[in-house]
Amino acid sequence: MSRSIDAAAILTVYIVVLLSIRSVLVVPALGTAGAPATIVAIGAFLWWAWYHVQRVYRIDVGVQPLRIAILGLLLAVMASYVLAMSAPMPGNELTPADSGLLRMIGMAGLAMVAAEGISSLDRLHAVVRRLVIGIGLVAVLGLLQFVTRQALVDRVSIPGLSARGIEIGLYERSGMPRLSGTSTHPIEYGVILSMVLPLVIVYALHAPTRRWFYRAVLAVVAIAIFMVISRSAILCTAVAILVLALRWSWRMRLVALGCLAGISGLVYLLVPGMLGVLTGLFVGAGDDASVASRTDAYGVAFQFIARDPWLGRGPGTFLPQYWILDNQYLGHTIETGLIGMAALLAVILVAAFMARSAREAASTDFDRELAQGLLAAVLAGATAMAFYDLFAFPQSSGCFFLVVGLAGALHRLVRQKPMSPGIHDAAVRPDVALPDVPRR
Repeated sequence: MSRSIDAAAILTVYIVVLLSIRSVLVVPALGTAGAPATIVAIGAFLWWAWYHVQRVYRIDVGVQPLRIAILGLLLAVMASYVLAMSAPMPGNELTPADSGLLRMIGMAGLAMVAAEGISSLDRLHAVVRRLVIGIGLVAVLGLLQFVTRQALVDRVSIPGLSARGIEIGLYERSGMPRLSGTSTHPIEYGVILSMVLPLVIVYALHAPTRRWFYRAVLAVVAIAIFMVISRSAILCTAVAILVLALRWSWRMRLVALGCLAGISGLVYLLVPGMLGVLTGLFVGAGDDASVASRTDAYGVAFQFIARDPWLGRGPGTFLPQYWILDNQYLGHTIETGLIGMAALLAVILVAAFMARSAREAASTDFDRELAQGLLAAVLAGATAMAFYDLFAFPQSSGCFFLVVGLAGALHRLVRQKPMSPGIHDAAVRPDVALPDVPRR
């Protein structure tokens, strides 16, 4: 008799698909919602929903703040979608609106399966460990891209998937190649590295076994973050490390500074000019066109928000051809209104609170450090949203909702009392001056 496929196994499949398949590859008939990782996430939502529909017993787990916050965000997006579809809509916004809704359904399912489905701390540790190893492998890929000056991933084709006409190659900044791994863009690549970095650090410092291996992973990930040449990645990394450092001793903080200096020196020796390019990202930010575009976006965004303040103009309908905001908070408010923005902030705050609460309730040092790592990962993702359209990219949105769900899972498991069988006990069965934007 075959073993049941539990939530941890489903999440492992998701991590493999998310990180190993290029973000630009989709099932052509499904458009931007056809990324394999998005399809797996939607399947996770259907599994979670079917479990709750068909179960014949009551599960008394008390109030679940994360479930309320996630479903609140999903309902806000759905309400915005319904409102948008009830009025005339330009044809070029129809498919993006459908895709935006489907992606949010998938992200909600991913978070809920992680938060409510993982059956034990051992299975939670297994999922986090696999995420750490996966991010280490894409960091290695990125470094190989830098050494060879080739994308490498463009040599791999998967039957049934196409790149939607997007050319795959390496970006450059100041004459330096920018790493992208399997991500759509170097910024997405840098964000997922910095978001998972605190979990890599936790395993490098506190893993029960094979710390040497996780320290090697940490070195590779840290160097890759430097080589992405991205302000967003550096700022998110700074936030992640600051949150972790709140629990460190002064001695540990000095060691961390020494490691940072060592990695900086290594990059300086191996890649002449790289540190100068990184410094220029911040010293010359006032003259950077991308920074100017971000600051100009505020005036544009506020005018659009004023037109549809409560539920917005519909998920996915503010297209890049109208304006590139590079700010998920502004874009989310334009598309789902102030209600959707409040729901998103609720998800971030609830996930952060649950990670902090799990740290206080954990009975082992490793789980306390893991809780702090998940808190740092959630806050790093929240920081990235201020500089980058995080939900528009499968890998970054997937990593964010995954760490949100893992924070909820750890909170539940460290406080768990014996209860009725849950979703993790069920087998998965085959039968089961505005740009020219149309007004609303």
